Amino acid sequence: MTYDSSHIQVHIQTIGTLHPGALDEVGDGLYWNLGNKLRNPHHDPAMRYKTGLDDDVRDHVLSTTGAMALTTRIAESAKALLFSYANPRQKLVRVTIACRGGRHRSVAIAEQVAEYLRIDEVGVEVEHCHIGLPVVENQPIVDGEPAGH
Repeated sequence: MTYDSSHIQVHIQTIGTLHPGALDEVGDGLYWNLGNKLRNPHHDPAMRYKTGLDDDVRDHVLSTTGAMALTTRIAESAKALLFSYANPRQKLVRVTIACRGGRHRSVAIAEQVAEYLRIDEVGVEVEHCHIGLPVVENQPIVDGEPAGH
């Protein structure tokens, strides 16, 4: 069965859990928190003020061990939920991908998931909720990782 990729079937949103009210934006659907997963570009001053839309940041995130497997798992989960409906063309699957600041890891992974879904002709849109907000500074370090979510 061929699906019309101009019809949105999966909506992916990215959020930064350290922004006030961010978790209020999580609705029904699949939720993936990358807060303790993957290398965080925030710790590299050369990438801190860039986003997951920048090639060097995206490459940094996606080259982390396990990143591509995680991307596949997220995309396959979205497809499994979508295709579990009797008429997938009339359903919308919502996927939220979170990291601490909402500008590096979640953005890079969300864009990769969207590419994966588009290859399978699934209509997808991506919304980066916190990409334009100021970088979250002064994250306390606990056991080598920033404290928090």
